[in-house]
Amino acid sequence: MTPHPYIYEKMVASHHAQIQHEMQQTRRLAQVSQRRTLVRFTVRRLGRLLIVLGSHMQRTDQRNEASIPSS
Repeated sequence: MTPHPYIYEKMVASHHAQIQHEMQQTRRLAQVSQRRTLVRFTVRRLGRLLIVLGSHMQRTDQRNEASIPSS
């Protein structure tokens, strides 16, 4: 039994639209995942930078206190 050509075209178009919608959802989820990864990477790098900077400032402060004679 062959469906009516108009009905067949509508079914194909509907199926095509459904597949296209699923692909767009997959792309959006991938983009969100990439953004999260970038944010996490940036936050980790900033945290490490702040730790290194804080350590450097502590060492500099300790050196300055040691070089200043106390009265």
